[in-house]
Amino acid sequence: MFSMPRPKRPKRQRPPWLPRWMPFKDGRYLGLAKQTILAWSSTILALIFFSMTVSFAVGTSRLWQIKAVNSSQSNSILILRVFSEAAGLFLAGTVHSTFAVIQWVLVSRPEGIRFPQFLALQPSTGPLGLLVLASGKGLTVEQWPFKPRMLSLLRLIAEVAVPLMGVLIMSNVSTEEMFIPIKDTIKPMTFGMEPFNGSVASELRGMRDMFFNLGYVAFLSDPLHAIDTTPRSARHDYCSRGMSLYRDHSCLRRLLLAQEFQNVNANLPLSRESDSQVVLSMNQQVFSLEFQDNIETTRGDMRCKEFSSGPAWYNFCIGGDDNGRILARMVACPANLVVDQRCANDTAWRTSQGFSTSLELSYTYATVGYQRFDGRILWHEVKSTPRPGSINASEVLDALGIILATNSTSPDLLPPNPILGSPTNFFGRLVAGHMYRISRLTQSTNLEAHLKGTNALQNLLGITLFYCQNGILGQTVLPFVSNSTNISAQYGQGAFEKTQNNSLVSFADSWFKLNVGRATLYAYIALSGLTLVICIIALVFGSLVELAKLDAEPTLYPTLDFYTQCRVEHENGKVVSAHERVELAWIHDGRQMFREIEPLRVRRRKRIARPLEPDLIRPGDTELQVTTAASDRS
Repeated sequence: MFSMPRPKRPKRQRPPWLPRWMPFKDGRYLGLAKQTILAWSSTILALIFFSMTVSFAVGTSRLWQIKAVNSSQSNSILILRVFSEAAGLFLAGTVHSTFAVIQWVLVSRPEGIRFPQFLALQPSTGPLGLLVLASGKGLTVEQWPFKPRMLSLLRLIAEVAVPLMGVLIMSNVSTEEMFIPIKDTIKPMTFGMEPFNGSVASELRGMRDMFFNLGYVAFLSDPLHAIDTTPRSARHDYCSRGMSLYRDHSCLRRLLLAQEFQNVNANLPLSRESDSQVVLSMNQQVFSLEFQDNIETTRGDMRCKEFSSGPAWYNFCIGGDDNGRILARMVACPANLVVDQRCANDTAWRTSQGFSTSLELSYTYATVGYQRFDGRILWHEVKSTPRPGSINASEVLDALGIILATNSTSPDLLPPNPILGSPTNFFGRLVAGHMYRISRLTQSTNLEAHLKGTNALQNLLGITLFYCQNGILGQTVLPFVSNSTNISAQYGQGAFEKTQNNSLVSFADSWFKLNVGRATLYAYIALSGLTLVICIIALVFGSLVELAKLDAEPTLYPTLDFYTQCRVEHENGKVVSAHERVELAWIHDGRQMFREIEPLRVRRRKRIARPLEPDLIRPGDTELQVTTAASDRS
């Protein structure tokens, strides 16, 4: 027979498509097997999409500058979903490949790996199989070791957690419409909300019926100038719109008052060619009002005024506290006294509790977006911390005395306005009639009776602060005020005097911003980041082992690798025979099956080329051809 030394397995040829700069050795790229390269590729892609998901969720991604991304709610949510799904897909691939690399590193050791651990790491073992391996079929730790239990549980948790991460980040997602100014339309704005000026009230008497009407009770809810900022923590079951339904509870109502649209765009050149539907007022000074109803108003320093229209009477009292807040109480004459026309003579009703509220005023700067065609406030963003504002309680009551006057005999009233003429005092009589209707509801079981009274009180205070200020309205009426009225230099600010250089107005484009819940986002970052870190550490260890030994040859097909490169042995090193494998398959008792496979080991099969038969050697064959044929035969 032909005899020759046992040849070594020939090296694989370098693929023609592989770049020259990439090392290639015996089928490995960069010294690593295909499966390890696949694991690293999946890890890198998972890191990329994970970073893109987080940056897009927090709003720092450059994709937000693309019009197609921020132009609609569905587009922004879709992109976040695509990024999170891609990150989850590659993270699942990373976890799968990492377990495969760990399995092959353990199999390639001289002592191999226990068969139960091999089953726990084998990709073909499904979730149900992992559950059974983790439970051990009820066997004790001595009969079924601890390692396969933990490996099965770890792999099961990883496979279940990866898809849940995509659900986690999308579980608390909302969109918020934002507005950005169009640069070539930015102009200096006229003014914001100015300090309270009670002297304006006397000049408003000719315009009260035009400004104030039956809708005055919705003034603080009007989207033309009011923005509700009441925190969620203050929204209780016994509160409605920031006001209590019962006298024994107190509710917080917080809101912003901004200038109305017709006062904001005084310097903005409107163009028919512009398709923008939003006007943005930047760095506008606004009022921040905080109401607290059902407060104690028994202080002796409160001033009161009575208002009447025919038989209807009500009492309005205002004072201040040590914290700079305004304390107000309004008491309506009971309906039965109004019917009997006894409100003037009966004094008992004046000391009743009535409706009470406190008001704290502060100033802040905000950017406000207005609908161009109807003036509604669409959006706002506070730009500074509130600055406390000082209001004189007596001045507020004097202004209310003018606004709520029901006749023209009050000594506080001035001669008729040269332009607006004499007042009709209809608004004051309307409020008196409204107080009568509220007193009738109070005597019934209507739960909203108390709320209506508190709402009327708070709206009257808001109307007084809004219209009696040094703004465009003040500049309209103050030129006709007599010389005896004290007008300081600061009242000269307004739309027709000078602009504020730090306030701007412009047209704006709308875009949608994603608001991802911070708790869910942090949980997503922690879980995904921890998974990636563990996988990277395991891959680094596995790659170093491969680079050091260069003997493991895992392919992309784990089942084929087990069939061609592994062998199952007993503890004494004897290979499990075909007959024994058949006998294992016929064991129906799961516990008995686990007892039988527990001592088995899996080792990597060493490839040794066999000598060729004489009939396969042809005359003239070179040594390389003989070696290649021997390797193929083996």
